[in-house]
Formats: sequence, structure tokens, C-alpha cells
Amino acid sequence: MADSHLSGSVGSYNSSSPTTSAWNITGSGPWLLAFMLTVIILMTVCGNMLLIAVVFAHRSLRCTSNCFLVSLFLSDLMVALVVMPPAMLNVLCGAWVLWPAFCPIWLCFDVMCCSASILNLCVISLDRYLFIISPLRYKQRMTPPRALLLVGAAWGLAALASFLPIKMKWHSLGHWSGHSSVLGISSSNVSSYSDTLYPASYFQLSPSGGLSFQCRLQVTLPFALVASVLTFFLPSSAICFTYCRILLVARRQAKRVAALSHPPHPHPSLGEPSRPPSPRVAAGQAQQDRDDCSHQEPPVSQNVPVSLDRD
Repeated sequence: MADSHLSGSVGSYNSSSPTTSAWNITGSGPWLLAFMLTVIILMTVCGNMLLIAVVFAHRSLRCTSNCFLVSLFLSDLMVALVVMPPAMLNVLCGAWVLWPAFCPIWLCFDVMCCSASILNLCVISLDRYLFIISPLRYKQRMTPPRALLLVGAAWGLAALASFLPIKMKWHSLGHWSGHSSVLGISSSNVSSYSDTLYPASYFQLSPSGGLSFQCRLQVTLPFALVASVLTFFLPSSAICFTYCRILLVARRQAKRVAALSHPPHPHPSLGEPSRPPSPRVAAGQAQQDRDDCSHQEPPVSQNVPVSLDRD
């Protein structure tokens, strides 16, 4: 009887829109949190839009390096526009209050935008590494088509790591039986949930006995390992390697520049004939000797009386 009641509740929830009771927010604390999160979202949107507009407005900024920065600004802008507002509502209301069909799309954009930001940082570090290592060959190596290819590869890998596994349900293989016990749903009723539009892992029993829609990304261990290695650990390792190499090369080049601008004065070793001074140095030394001689006082003559002894 309870199983039929739960399956009927899920079916009615899938066929209807979220109820208005989920929007009830009581107390001043959630409203203060909502205000702070809204300010953060607006600042993120305005800041990234201004940066993108500045790059496109000034011709001098339309270079290959700034192409990667624009891609990073775009990924952060999508995070602020698509990912952060539903996440704020989910935190404030404690349940997914938007259209349930938007939940998988929001999860895909969440994974894609975060992965694109990390991959764009990796591409930026690679661009700076090439510029520091070989500045004379940088324009030959990093051409505009290659820059666009790197940006497209970053966004393509982020999309493959998000939309394809989630749409193909590779991230939740074998999760039906695991989540049914957590949710308080018997295994005999799993087939009724699988026939509905949303899986059982999207629903949670509330303390009042009803069902609340929770938009959460439930992943398997193989999917978590593969996705984290491709979109986090490998890019992070590449970023650390490139910036360490940049630091070492920058220090070496700084030492070379310092050696060229301040060459050391060679001292003659023992047994080697000393080089004659240059004419300018010799003239200055002679003038200094003459000045020293002019300031010296004349010697005082001492008259010693000579006595002649006469016999």
C-alpha cells in the first residue's frame, strides 16, 4: 500500500509542476543569504561582461593570448548565468523548485562550465609557457587558427565530459538498487520508478512523509575517477608543471640580463702584465696629480751655520 502510494506520488509529481509550498522561506537569515548570493552573481556577470567588452572594443587587445582569456571569461559568465541562480534557489528552498525537466540540463551545464574553466586555465598556462620559453618563435607556433583549435578542444572535452555521460546515463549505472534503500523505497517498486520520467535518485522522503524533488548528480566510482582525471587532475598537473618551468626560465633570463647590464671588472692575476690605462683615465690621473702638487707647501730651507776653525 505504501509502495503504491509512493509510485503514485512520483507519477503525479512528474506530471505536475512544483508546488508553491516549496517557495516558502521563513526568517531573516535566508533572505540575507539570498541578498549576498544575488550580489555575488551580479558582480560576476557584470565583471566578466565588461572584460569581454573591453577586449572586443580595443583593437590592440585583440591578440592571440587574449583569445584564451576571453574563453575563460565566457565560461565564468556561463557559470554566473546558468549554474549559480538555480543553485541559490536549491540552497534556499531545500528542494528543486524549478521545472523538473531542467534538472539534467542544469547538471550538464554545471559540469561543463566548471570543467571548461579549468581547461581554459590549462591552455593559458601553456600559452605563457611557449611565450617565455621561445619568445622569438611564439608567433610562428601560436597562430590564430591554433589558438582557436585549443579553445575548441577545451570546450569540446568539457562538453564530452558532461553532456554525453549524463544524457547516456553512464554516470548512474547500477544506482537504482543503491538509492532505493536510502530513499526508503522498496526494490519491488524500482521498475515503477524507472518507467517514469525521472529516476528514484531524484526524489527524497521529507519528514512530513511527502516526496521532494532533489536535483543532485549521483555518479558511480568509475565515472567519478575518469571525469576527475580528465577535467581536474591532468589539467592541474599541467598547470603546475608549466608555471614551475616558467619560474625557472624567468630566473635564468633575469640572471643573464643582469650579467649583460653589469659586467664584472676583471682583475689581473699574478704573473700577467698589467694593461696600460686608457688615455682618458691617464689624463684624469695626471690632472689629479697636478692638483695635488699645486696644493703642497714649498719646503722650508734650513741654513746651518758653517764655522771655520782657524789655526
